[in-house]
Amino acid sequence: MSGAHRPSFRSAFAWLVAMVLVTGGWTFALQGKGIVVTGQVINGSSGGVVPAVLPVTLQVFSESGQEQTAVYTTTVTTDGLFRFDGVAAVEGDMLVARAVYQDVVYTSDTVALEPGQQEALLSITVYETTELQPDIYITQFHMFLNRVDDRLRVGEYYLIGAAGDRTWVGKEDVDTDQRTTLAFTLPEGAQGLWFSGPGLGERFVEWEGGFADTQPIPPGATTSEVFFSYEIPYRDGVRVTRAFDAPVDSIVLLVSEAGGVTLEGEREEIAPAETLETPMGVALSYTAGPLAAGQPLVFNLVDQEAAAWNGGEWGQIVVGLFALVAAVSGAFCLWRSPVVPTLPAEANVLLEAIAALDADFEAGRVTEDAYRQERRALKRQIHGLVGSGAEAQTAVGER
Repeated sequence: MSGAHRPSFRSAFAWLVAMVLVTGGWTFALQGKGIVVTGQVINGSSGGVVPAVLPVTLQVFSESGQEQTAVYTTTVTTDGLFRFDGVAAVEGDMLVARAVYQDVVYTSDTVALEPGQQEALLSITVYETTELQPDIYITQFHMFLNRVDDRLRVGEYYLIGAAGDRTWVGKEDVDTDQRTTLAFTLPEGAQGLWFSGPGLGERFVEWEGGFADTQPIPPGATTSEVFFSYEIPYRDGVRVTRAFDAPVDSIVLLVSEAGGVTLEGEREEIAPAETLETPMGVALSYTAGPLAAGQPLVFNLVDQEAAAWNGGEWGQIVVGLFALVAAVSGAFCLWRSPVVPTLPAEANVLLEAIAALDADFEAGRVTEDAYRQERRALKRQIHGLVGSGAEAQTAVGER
């Protein structure tokens, strides 16, 4: 074969490069460098500052949001800026950053990576704390009702906000060394109190006639949420009264049709909306509000055979139902038998964050004061999720 017919080294190399590009090897090499995540921590309180040694943790979650795939830790510069290089994340992954300031955890908005995105920007707003109660308001209140034999299972879901520019941490009780913020009362005869997440002795403490929350409430429209359930005796025509210490903007009531009961209230106060298909089956929905602080919500529950309810007349009144979808999914427990909860995914995320923080401290990348402050805050979150059982103690350890 003559030299004119033999492939040259240059042409062979060009062919190899083309094959690499076609098969995606070159794309993989570029992605292997990771993306860049930058951002800034801002103090939203008047006169507030951001400490120069404030640690910031970046978490990467899979597209489903169920699995943490990476975690990184750094500290802010003197102007509150932070930067993460070489972040292992791909299209669809979700990024969220958090910082612990004055023992309160603050997070950024979650950012989902778009196709080809190589940089992401995150911002975290922290606040100074106050013991003085600001103006508290309930942005949304959802109530779930289901009759089970001679019992009425009730679930209450609150989205809570606060005015001002400081995080309300409550006053410390000298006897218990605990701070409490909002208090919640329970109807007379309520039994089987259950919380979605940490309960009494964890996030919540017993209070006269109910319980109180120990979680701080940052300023903003919806910065805190509470979801709990209980049971009360049922009889035809049972009267339900709920009162609130704060004004309520919007109220949505859901009554499971499977329980064979419906709701009666004053038309000016409670309006039937429509029949709603939920993961638990058909439910009758109603709307109410707004209510002033101290103004009660009152209605009767009666057997459906005795009630005259016309959903079509008020079919257009669906205020708040779109926002209800997430709450309905979370309230599945109200339509089924209670189960013993397993270790939540959030606890595993926090355990991984502690492990990363430990590694940074051992490597000298985090000061001891900042390390201990964030570790205490992370441990408090874990114990709030899983209680003070052996799993949490063994996994977290003590320092």
